[in-house]
Amino acid sequence: MQIQPLTFSEHLEELRKRVFVSLVGILAGAVFVFFGSDAIIEFIASPLREVVGEIYFFAPQEAFIIKVKVALFGGILVAFPLVASQFWLFLSPGLHGHEKKVIIPVVVILSALFFAGVAFAFFLVMPTALAFLIGAATPSLRPMISMNEYVSFLSSMALAFGLAFNLPVFLMGAVSVGALTAQKLGYFRRHAIVCIFIAAAILTPGPDVASQLFLAVPLWALFEISVLGAWIMERFKK
Repeated sequence: MQIQPLTFSEHLEELRKRVFVSLVGILAGAVFVFFGSDAIIEFIASPLREVVGEIYFFAPQEAFIIKVKVALFGGILVAFPLVASQFWLFLSPGLHGHEKKVIIPVVVILSALFFAGVAFAFFLVMPTALAFLIGAATPSLRPMISMNEYVSFLSSMALAFGLAFNLPVFLMGAVSVGALTAQKLGYFRRHAIVCIFIAAAILTPGPDVASQLFLAVPLWALFEISVLGAWIMERFKK
């Protein structure tokens, strides 16, 4: 069946609708998370508290701002499956009928990889990164950490890992539509590895090499899995 192309204005209208639905979902999730923000703050502060003990805020309004930041971050996590489905629906006008039907498996895989990346960042990367960064303190240079800055650091790190862990989905999608092949992925392996390490240095908010390696090495492994998956997909098609 031939795909009916959309006009530029129709693409913009479709994008506006998908973005609006995604933002409403994130806002609804943020409102829901806000009422439990006290318990969430206690949970996410645990890696930092193990290193420095006490955590502070330095302005009268900062405690409220911290709760809002945590609520927005939680809203993104809660609404991610909805955001992923809206992204797929935005692409659907350019897909064939059988490709449109895989929306549920694709959203499940995208969400699973995203949450795996967030969990990997929180449980494995953050303790190591905090120990390395705060370990640079000296007797005359002692840490007094702002919870506001910590929440910003944690959310940036978690979102970077969550989005980066979806690399195989996009590579396999490119292979499925014929934009990439297993041979091309293998040929450009060295270029991809360099790009992965550069992306890890950009995406991770901390300057430490440890957190950058924690992102780059799993991305490298996911790239190799994507190459293998592309090879299997091509053999399956044949």
